[in-house]
Amino acid sequence: MKKIILNTLFAICALTSCKSEKEKAGIGFESNLVLADSLILHLDEKSTPEFNYHQINKFSKNESFLNLNLVNQSLDIYSLETGNLIHRISFNSQGPESITNLGGFFYQNEDSIFIFPKMSLFNTTLIDSNGDISKRYSPISNKNQVVPGLINHFSNSANPTYFVKNSLYFDQGILKNTAVPGVLAENHQLSGRFNLVTDSVFLFPKSGFPHFYQDKTFPIYLSVSSRILDSEMQWIYSWNALDSIIIFDFEMENKKLIYSKSKYRNQDFPNIANTGPSESLELIISNTHYCKIIQDPYRKRYLRFVQLGRNFDPDTDNSISSIFKNDFSIMIYNENWELQDEYFFPGNIYNLYHSFIGEKGLYLPKTNPFFKNLDEDNVVFDMYEIR
Repeated sequence: MKKIILNTLFAICALTSCKSEKEKAGIGFESNLVLADSLILHLDEKSTPEFNYHQINKFSKNESFLNLNLVNQSLDIYSLETGNLIHRISFNSQGPESITNLGGFFYQNEDSIFIFPKMSLFNTTLIDSNGDISKRYSPISNKNQVVPGLINHFSNSANPTYFVKNSLYFDQGILKNTAVPGVLAENHQLSGRFNLVTDSVFLFPKSGFPHFYQDKTFPIYLSVSSRILDSEMQWIYSWNALDSIIIFDFEMENKKLIYSKSKYRNQDFPNIANTGPSESLELIISNTHYCKIIQDPYRKRYLRFVQLGRNFDPDTDNSISSIFKNDFSIMIYNENWELQDEYFFPGNIYNLYHSFIGEKGLYLPKTNPFFKNLDEDNVVFDMYEIR
């Protein structure tokens, strides 16, 4: 297992700056967000701290962290009590029982685990916790799709695919260049339902880009949303360039908008057409935007993550991973979508995309690729109590 050397100087600097960062964040005992504990996730030689496809659920009656391990081609299950690996489902890479080209999963229970191939729903596989295959599913091709036979499906922790009432509810990405005028349209159906009984796919007519996006040109990074199904069976959408949160009923027939602007966002995202890769990267890094939304069903809260813009450095900011150098904030809402507060976090430490809610609170992992104290064998998750 590759080791990352601890940087003593960084540790000293972190200690000396701790007070100022906490004061800036407003995190303390008078806060709605309090650092209460830490969990160490113990990784073995077959694992890496890549948690882009994770889910929290019960396994053997214990609260567990489930992670799709793309390096080992397995579904790894960790106890949130001990941080230890308690179960691993390894996938065959060859033969009739093979499961390859992993692109996401949804864990319903120990008997029903859906494994999704990358960029598609075709050949979705249903397995149990022993890795035994129950069935494979492929939707009937819709000739009216922009690309016949293809669904540009994605499922990750910020926008998971859900299994509800014999159907998979999913989002799909756009295949066009969103920096070209006229591409971001309300009639581009982004969300759908895959009925596993009839093998049919239905795309929700009202699931297109928000009205605010019309006639805009944004980098492809902003053409996706963070979307969750909350405990009230409502679809919650947080679009990267949109201040408002969009809430749909389960069948996506009715919607409402909750206007909620970050206190760190001073302007709308620039509308610049036909940007190239380097220009798009600069726009993304230098402008504040929204990036993830999650629900805390235990305390009836919603959390919205905001990536804060900073000065772009063309010498060192040469890939999208440079976004992890940015500071971020967390907006906390009550069950009625009333903003309680917004908390600042410095960049280079946490990976907000790997964050999740557990029974004890908010878990923020120190898996930022620029965190100089990262230990790839023992990953620290700071646990924040939500009040």
